Amino acid sequence: MPRVSSSRNSKDSADRCKGMVVIPYVQGVSERLQRSFKKYGISTAMKPHNTLKRLLVHPKDKIDSSQSCDCVYEIPCQTCNKSYIGETGRKFQTRLNEHRKDTEKIKDVKYTRAKRKESVTEQHKSAITDHVAQENHVIDWEGAKILEKDSNKHTRWIREALWIRKRGQETLNRDEGVYSLNHIYDPLLRTVHPRDEKSRGKTSGSSHY
Repeated sequence: MPRVSSSRNSKDSADRCKGMVVIPYVQGVSERLQRSFKKYGISTAMKPHNTLKRLLVHPKDKIDSSQSCDCVYEIPCQTCNKSYIGETGRKFQTRLNEHRKDTEKIKDVKYTRAKRKESVTEQHKSAITDHVAQENHVIDWEGAKILEKDSNKHTRWIREALWIRKRGQETLNRDEGVYSLNHIYDPLLRTVHPRDEKSRGKTSGSSHY
């Protein structure tokens, strides 16, 4: 029986298999490419160009949080570590603009020593404005964020009260929110400080205008 040289075997093997390419299937085009690759010993595999998933599933557009409604939000002070907690059923950006507009009314007011003393007892529309007027602090509007979302008004009030209680002395709020939260929960709330939580958001204040 004649022996076939190893060089011929390797040449035949190379001729038989020079690799594989995967190409998207486009009718009339992929067939021609397949024939061309075959001439050079390259095999081809077809993959569908338009899959059912590609046709039906589309990435969701990222939602601008400032356009979110039904939320509990926080507006921090840039000068100190205090912040304002509020809730709103409207767009967060709308509520934020209301707070900002109110504080801008006093931005250019020049306070004398007597006027500054008087401002301590004067109450503005917003608790944030009170803080700016009394402490001459700057609000971090860019740092405002949504803490939680809740479409139910009553449970949203509870969430707002919980965040105000969690913040304790670090809030600018005049009161503890619309919902009167029992102080029996205080020890539990103190064990979980919201600044250590991973996700925090924005919302608008019930109120506490």
